[in-house]
Formats: sequence, C-alpha cells, structure tokens
Amino acid sequence: MKSSILRVTGVAGAVVIAASLLAGCTSTPSEPADGKVEITVGDLPSTADEASRTAYLDQVSKFEEANPNITIKAVEDKYDPTTFAAQLAGGTLPTSLTVPLTEIQSLITRGQVKDLSTYYDSSDVLKALAPTTTASLTKDGKYFGVPTDAFTLSLIVNRSVLKAAGLDPDNVDLSSWDAVQTAAKQVTDKTDAAGLLFMTKDNLGGWLTTALTATFGGQMQTQNSDGKWESTVDGPAVEKALSYLKTLRWQDDSLGANMLLGFPDGGAAFSSGQYGIMVGVPGWYGVFVNNNGMPKDDFGLFPLPQEADGLGSLGGGAVAIVRPDATDAEAAAAVKWYEFRYLAQFTDTAVAKQMAEAGSSDPTAVVPAVGLPLVSAEKYKAYLEAIKPFINVPMQNLAPYTDATQSEDFHIVSEPPVEAQQIYALIDSVVQAVLTDQNADVSALLKTAQSQAETIVANAQG
Repeated sequence: MKSSILRVTGVAGAVVIAASLLAGCTSTPSEPADGKVEITVGDLPSTADEASRTAYLDQVSKFEEANPNITIKAVEDKYDPTTFAAQLAGGTLPTSLTVPLTEIQSLITRGQVKDLSTYYDSSDVLKALAPTTTASLTKDGKYFGVPTDAFTLSLIVNRSVLKAAGLDPDNVDLSSWDAVQTAAKQVTDKTDAAGLLFMTKDNLGGWLTTALTATFGGQMQTQNSDGKWESTVDGPAVEKALSYLKTLRWQDDSLGANMLLGFPDGGAAFSSGQYGIMVGVPGWYGVFVNNNGMPKDDFGLFPLPQEADGLGSLGGGAVAIVRPDATDAEAAAAVKWYEFRYLAQFTDTAVAKQMAEAGSSDPTAVVPAVGLPLVSAEKYKAYLEAIKPFINVPMQNLAPYTDATQSEDFHIVSEPPVEAQQIYALIDSVVQAVLTDQNADVSALLKTAQSQAETIVANAQG
C-alpha cells in the first residue's frame, strides 16, 4: 500500500467478465523481424508535476540511447483496479506499469500478468534483489513482477517532541508496545503534544491495524489447505491490537483530540510537533521534511515492537508488471527498463554515484531513499559507500530501524493477498468506532466486520 490509497469497490463482476473476454482473444503480437521493439510504459508523471515528468522523460531518453533497439512510449496511465481488466481485454493497457504489492496475487490468480521467471534466472541485477522484496510477487516458484519500491511499517518519532517530554530519542525504549504506551503517556503528560498518532481514514485505519495485528501474532487472512484464503478479521490478535488502541485512547488519553485523521492532515500535524510517535512508513520522510517543513534532524525511525508471538513487520510497496499477452521481446525490454530505472544504482557503483550526484542539485532530493533496501545487505552497503558524499539524510536517526532490518530476527509480513484495499476500508470503520465511542464493543464490531469480509474474500476467489 502506498500513501495514495486505492479503494476497491464493487469490481469483482467486471473483473471476471473482462478476464473472460481476454481469455477469448487468441492473437498474439509477433516478434519484430529487425530486432527492434517498442513498448508502452505507464506511470509518467502528469504535466502538473513538471519536474518529475522531465526527470522521467530524461531517463527514457538515456535508456533509449543506451538501448537503441528499444523504443519506450511513456504514458500517464496508472493502475486503477476498476478499469485494469477492461483495459487489458480491450488492448489499451500499457505493456507495463506498476501496481501496489497488495494487488499482485489477485492479478496472478486471474492470469492478468506475465510470468517473468526467465529473467530472474538470467539477470544479475534481479539476482541481487533481497528475497524479502520478491517473496510477495511469486507463486508456485515463479516470478510475476519486478519490485520497484519496498517498505515495512515502522515507528516514526519526532525527536524534538520526545526531548521536550524528557525522553532521550537516542536511547528511548520503544522495544515493546507497553514501552510505547509509557513513552506516549509521558509525551501527553509533559508536553502540549499527543503521545501517539494513529490515522483512521482513507484505508489507513485498516492498514495500520493490520500492521499492529501482525506484531500481536495474527493476520487478517489465512490460507486453507486447498490454497484459498479466508478472512480472520475477528481473530484474537486483531482484538488485542484494537484493545491496545482503546486503552491509549480512553485510559491514557494519549491519541490526541482528533480520531478521524487521514494522511494529509495527520502527517502535517506530526511534522509540526503535535505528536511524539506515529505508526507509518519510512518513506514519508520526504513529505514531512520537504512538504511539511519538518526539520530533518527531528525525524527518527524505529522498528515496530513485537509481542512474544509477533509475526513481524507488515511490508508493502510497488511492483512492475507486464501484460500477459506481451511478446517475449516486449517483456525483456520492459524488465530491462525497470532494471535501469529502479535497480541499476544498487548494483553498479558508477551509476549510484552518477544518480546521487545528479540528485544532489535538487534541494528536495532524499539521498538515499528512506525505506527497506531492495537489494541484499552486501549490495546495499556498497551502494551507501558509493554515494557517501551525497547523503543528506540523518542516517544516525534511522539506525534503530536500519539495524533491525539487517537482523536475522527481522521478519516481513505480507499484506492480505485478497482484496486488501476493501478489507482496509472495512476495518477503517471499526477503528473509528473504537476510538470515538468509549463503550464500543470491540468483539461485536469485529464479528460484524468478519461477516462482510468473508463475502468480499469469497467473491474475489470465485
């Protein structure tokens, strides 16, 4: 899941119809006789974001110069779950584009993405990827995409707020949810800020609750022996997570005054020092610092605490996919493009230096990107060494998180594989009820949500 939240509503029927139309098409584009190939690639920034659009097109030009047999037609099309299947069936979907990691398993099941395993067998770049970043885009040992962004949910702290509360941000104990509760209460009691920000709108409530649930030892969906997934949103770990939030809200008064915040308002409030701790994404660093004016030295990062039976930190990101009827030449070109655009800097120190130096002239550049490395620890260490002169992120403030991700004990939990966005939207209302009604019955709310989730999950799997 990205900071731009995708809502999936009522599209199961359209998906099935469009998929059947696609299955009826037997013609396949022929391979070019001259070795040249043209592909259409989505995600071109709009004209409203001139700087990003220019940078994107500049990369396209450089790629085409280095690969004269490949022509890229960049388009603004982005993944839209309500139109994806129809575009695919109608032949208007780009050859390749990125999709949220939450969607990839559903697309694989429906046969709507191309198997890219052969490139993982032959590409040194793809072989350098960390297994944690590719696990969620595989099925039956086959690879169906190229990761372009990866993250895990984390604890973000405003170091200035912690200091004002008498907490040392370099040594504060946030290793358990009890410790987080203690720190949040101290912030609430000793400053004008609230202790913990927990956003509840635009699918964020469901998403963040799913992250908490994993740390308490549970998931929103489990897989049966027949391979199908079933909803478990009324499981004990979900109830523990919501009960924890209920305690912070009604017993400690540590969640602030507004229980209906989405990312724009919540992120701005955190950046300005109205909260001390939040559950969020490391990559929000750029928004907080560049857009919201948060001093970069105020940003700190910690891993999510794990209870005794915790499963790990919820991960997510984006993955580049290729339409299933693309030719092998088109697929190879698309993979090569995504290697160039997203991965080359991690496997080639010369490229790393070049990109970091080019980005250093941009005052809003974040070097390196704050988040989960796409490549192995060894490759990432070499990358950091290569870009050392251009690093503008307070890496020491991120050390608790980055050190944790290098540990063998650090585990990444995948997002719910079936209609995750619908499930998140469903849980939003549950979280909001718990945090706005002191007498809310967590168990009863989850039982109602479970009934609805069962229908969503069952319909999506046929």
